[in-house]
Amino acid sequence: MTIAVAGGKGGVGKTMVATSLALLLAREQDTLLLDLDVEEPNAHLFFDVRSAGSEEVRVMLPRVEEEYCDRCGVCQDVCAFHALLVLPDRVLLFPELCKSCRGCVVLCPVGAVVDDTKRIGVVEERILPRLTVLTGRLDVGCTDVPALIRAVKSRARTQAAANNLAATSRSTVTVIDAPPGCACAAVEAVRGADLTVLVTEPTPFGLHDLDLIAQTLRALQQRFVVLLNKAVPHDDSVQRWCEAERVALIGAIPLDDDVARACARGWLLPHALPWSAPLLLGILQRIEAFAEEQV
Repeated sequence: MTIAVAGGKGGVGKTMVATSLALLLAREQDTLLLDLDVEEPNAHLFFDVRSAGSEEVRVMLPRVEEEYCDRCGVCQDVCAFHALLVLPDRVLLFPELCKSCRGCVVLCPVGAVVDDTKRIGVVEERILPRLTVLTGRLDVGCTDVPALIRAVKSRARTQAAANNLAATSRSTVTVIDAPPGCACAAVEAVRGADLTVLVTEPTPFGLHDLDLIAQTLRALQQRFVVLLNKAVPHDDSVQRWCEAERVALIGAIPLDDDVARACARGWLLPHALPWSAPLLLGILQRIEAFAEEQV
């Protein structure tokens, strides 16, 4: 089972929720926590453990062998991202624009464009009892966010398969801490999840961006529910939105200074605030019930 924790905007508490759910799940079964906010990963900061190792992630990058190139321009024409520019005396490659589709390699009539690679980041692994944290960390200056997200998810599938072979109880569950927004990075992060939990807050910005990510997930035919964070009395804007959109509101975490302090200090909520554990456990049980429903 895979549960993605996402949200329309930053600062709504996605990482707080994802780390808390992963901690509670790991009490009973092997759990993977994937930090797919690869441009600014921070889920690992909540766990007092050093990296057990990292794996370099590389993607395909074409290389033009000038001695064979006849400047026909096919590579330039086929590239939808304008990563290649054919000049009379050479071919210019703009690596930051390349999406590694290999169209130029496949269609070059003289075989002058060949496969090469470039590094885009790393996948870091941290191991705790029954919990493995996989963190994607994009290299500075790189823009290949979806590619690195796919690499982390691929590593997670391998890890989950190994855990399941050795398991004596329930199979491995995966919790995804997705990047904010509804652009390519967020779409790639939640793709394939059994259920996405949209964390929001009762503010005009929170409600506006909740609507945007909800529309995106509907277009992707992804199942989702809403979790209200920073809930305050006498504000039912999120509840009214959920009723109007026929979306399940699975719980609410109150606006509390102690919660803010715990998160700022990198403390796991169920450990730092005992009153939060039963609340989060109830939310987790409702998430699992929705995730296990047959569509």
